[in-house]
Amino acid sequence: MNMQTYGGGLWRTWFDRDLGMSGKVVVQDAKSQKITSKLWDSKDALMNLPSLCIHLDRSDEFKPNKESHLKPILATQAIDQLFGAGIDTFKDSPDTFNIEQKHYKTFLSRIASDIGCSIEEIVDFELCAYDHHPPAMIGLHKEFISSPRLDNLASSLCSLDSIIEYSKTGNKDNSECSMIMLFDHEEIGSCSAQGADSNMLVESTERVLFGCAPAATKEDYYRSIRKSFFISADMAHAVHPNYSEKHQPSHAPKIHEGIVLKINANQRYTTDAVSSSLMKIMAAKSSPPVPIQEFIIKQDGMCGSTIGPMISSKCGMKTVDVGAPQLAMHSIREMCGVIDLLYYKFLFSTFFNNFATLSHDLMNE
Repeated sequence: MNMQTYGGGLWRTWFDRDLGMSGKVVVQDAKSQKITSKLWDSKDALMNLPSLCIHLDRSDEFKPNKESHLKPILATQAIDQLFGAGIDTFKDSPDTFNIEQKHYKTFLSRIASDIGCSIEEIVDFELCAYDHHPPAMIGLHKEFISSPRLDNLASSLCSLDSIIEYSKTGNKDNSECSMIMLFDHEEIGSCSAQGADSNMLVESTERVLFGCAPAATKEDYYRSIRKSFFISADMAHAVHPNYSEKHQPSHAPKIHEGIVLKINANQRYTTDAVSSSLMKIMAAKSSPPVPIQEFIIKQDGMCGSTIGPMISSKCGMKTVDVGAPQLAMHSIREMCGVIDLLYYKFLFSTFFNNFATLSHDLMNE
């Protein structure tokens, strides 16, 4: 199976894993000609990316070539032919396009059967491979979460839980608007229609204000933005016990010791003294209180970045960068602490419930 890599993955960790596939399938109904998109999940493990055995490669360093070495095994030709079809030579016709000319018929048959359509009704699809092994709680005391894509589904889940809870118990007088935004494509620069570098946040906040208050002016919008606050919540780098030298000694976040404030003088993160102070005050007001750690990259190293600088520069909203500490970021399986995810949710809940009161003085300077 030919694959494309996405973002900066630790590709060596994908080897010797049972992989499933899932994604979006575009279907055109044969009778109505209506075009719809459906989600497909193989549910079964369909592929594996086997390592080359040690007897054929004695190198101490493993750096797979993304084009040559990252092609999972899907099927053998002999068995595939028993199930009905190989692949025909692809012919690009200006008049017609048959998807069977491009993909294995047996693979298409599996997708069609699962989503309830015929092969001929499949127009196209975009699918991703994923670790078929389910997430797990591990450790002597079940204190760790081992899972694919903690970066950044962990932040997404905790913020979603918090705002759902807030919607049931929180402010009902419409004096403020609380929201979360879950963007695509952060790992490749966020420059897409649904990425953080799009117009989505500005457009959404304008629609909220002018939809609720049609008589509002642009000046009202600008004032509202300046009184607002954005938490850029991405995961953070916990100090690795086997590689502690990679962290600045005074700023080495640890698992189970609190949420991380991310700070960078070159604006790779957008935290400043005001946004940092607000987060520290809110964390102290949380019930129970949320401990705060600080992360600053070593001066001889390079850190990643987040959507925080994009958001603050595009719309002018005060922004802070935070994250729950984790290990193995960008591996096929990452690891974080159970307690830190609870801290994450407590912090978000305090933000939704108490930001307007706590921020009044600082945000009106």
